[in-house]
Amino acid sequence: MGSHKPEKRKKTKKTREIGLGRCYANVFFMLGIAFRHTPGFVLNYCLFQMYSAAEVFVEFTIAMKVLLDLITRGASYGEALRFLGLVLFLVMVKLIWGAWMDHYTAPRAREKLRMKLRMELYEKAVTLELERYDNPAYYNEFVWSVNEAGTRMDQILSDLGSLLAQITRILASGIFFLALDRLGILFVVVSLLVMMASYSISGRLGFARDQELKPIERKRSYFNRVFYLGDYAKELRLNPLADRLREEFDATNSQVYPVIKKYGWKQLWVSFAGEYLSNDILVNTAYLGYLVYRTVVKKALSYGSAMALFQASSSLKYALMNLAMLFPRFEQHGLYVEKIRTFLAFESTMESGQEKITSGDFKSLSLEGVSFAYGEDADTLHDITMSVKAGEKIAIVGYNGAGKSTLIKLMLRLYDVKAGSVKVNGRDIREYDLGSYRSLFASVFQDYKIFASTVADNVRMEAGEGTDSPGGRRSPASDSAAEDGEGAIRQALLESGFGERLDTLPLGVDTQLTREFDPEGVNLSGGEAQKVAIARVFYKYCPVIILDEPSSALDPVSEYNLNHAMLRAAEHKAVIFISHRLSSTVMADRIYMLEKGRIIESGSHRELMELDGKYAAMFRMQAEKYQRGRVNTTGF
Repeated sequence: MGSHKPEKRKKTKKTREIGLGRCYANVFFMLGIAFRHTPGFVLNYCLFQMYSAAEVFVEFTIAMKVLLDLITRGASYGEALRFLGLVLFLVMVKLIWGAWMDHYTAPRAREKLRMKLRMELYEKAVTLELERYDNPAYYNEFVWSVNEAGTRMDQILSDLGSLLAQITRILASGIFFLALDRLGILFVVVSLLVMMASYSISGRLGFARDQELKPIERKRSYFNRVFYLGDYAKELRLNPLADRLREEFDATNSQVYPVIKKYGWKQLWVSFAGEYLSNDILVNTAYLGYLVYRTVVKKALSYGSAMALFQASSSLKYALMNLAMLFPRFEQHGLYVEKIRTFLAFESTMESGQEKITSGDFKSLSLEGVSFAYGEDADTLHDITMSVKAGEKIAIVGYNGAGKSTLIKLMLRLYDVKAGSVKVNGRDIREYDLGSYRSLFASVFQDYKIFASTVADNVRMEAGEGTDSPGGRRSPASDSAAEDGEGAIRQALLESGFGERLDTLPLGVDTQLTREFDPEGVNLSGGEAQKVAIARVFYKYCPVIILDEPSSALDPVSEYNLNHAMLRAAEHKAVIFISHRLSSTVMADRIYMLEKGRIIESGSHRELMELDGKYAAMFRMQAEKYQRGRVNTTGF
């Protein structure tokens, strides 16, 4: 089969170029997610906000007019008390409903929403090819999306509630004005237009400022991690690097102030002009004078109506002010949500095939004329041809930068080849279902990770106890001594050389690793952590084991003994291992030596020693070093 040409990536429209319609579509997108996961909460929250606004209008505007009218026409005291009783009942309903929302419904719903939204982002992240992480633009989108998603959802819901409340206040005030003084509406309409223009300009300026500050903030965040994470603690204390980092931190901070100043002055003048014209001149001064004229001179309004209208004008004024702020805020939300939608819309260029494959089907893995490059860089691998059959033990050796790890990533289909093909059982791996294909492999990399969880979870690396199916926990046939999940985990740890350390752990395989979340957790040494990571390949049942220098923290003897144990445990499995140390390559059926992305030598250990090329020179050099250090292994 010919090589698959990499698909051209579609360029996404820059966030700052999106239109107003797209901004509001983005807001509806987030609201759709909220309604999908918590429909009851969204409806309840919206109804409460509208009820609260209506109750406030009745309490502070309608009540004023009714009570003043009752007093001026000499109504009985009982009528006033009955009306006040009704108002107090409406207030009590609002307070009880609000307390229930604030302390019970909203916290649970918001937590559920945050979890669901983050899960959508995480699920998208794990489906995308590893190549995305080589792209800073993608990584920025991912970090932005994860950091913004939950907060932005909360803000959108809060502003939706505020929007409904303001609309309710405006409708109530508008009806009141239509009944008593239609002309007064013109004052607040003009005020609204001025404020909307002001806040729209200010919102766009704020987004432009945040866009410009984002790379600087990311760099400041890096300095923050360096100074507080334990990973860097030793180096900072033993080297003068801290002074240099502080200098760079100061230099980075100095880039922030010009950006803030650049946009701050513009926002200040835009906001001042909008608020002064809209509020002080149009509403407070002009409308108040108009009301006094109609009440005192024209006698067209009663004192109760005049007072209520002035109160209604304040209510309408502030409702319109908030409304004027909300539309630009929704526009700004839309700009931020565009990042989230762009990330969720990313589609993997690594398409999964349709053909299923199981562990029992595996017969061979081969690379035919494979070449590969990261992005637009020069080729890392050139015309690689090699194969491994079921049960074979293959060693890949070479100096740093030879392309060994890249070769493994192509075998695992973490990347797709740029030229040539990778085949399993003579069939291009792109034809296989991606999940079932990767289930053929158990792998440990040099940059393995220990997770803040139990020893068992760090070995099992799956959500449940596991099953005996391919790709799950080991088959009972391969581990007759372990009939349950814990037994299989313990057996895997024993085979990786962790057994002696396991006996000292307080809770055995249930011991928490790292103190990230548990102060009683256990921090392992580098070698101990590597043994836990290596136990993963003993535990997982699959026909191919890949070891990408996972034992670099072990001493040569421990590594040699571990490799012997690995080969014994994997007697009927294919094993592909990468190692700088050549003491274990004597056990391999075939050795491939890479240099500058090319295979320069291949054969068994004996054949390559007889060839007396670069492999033989590298082997003798290491053997001499170990002999001087009095490290004796049967491999040398």
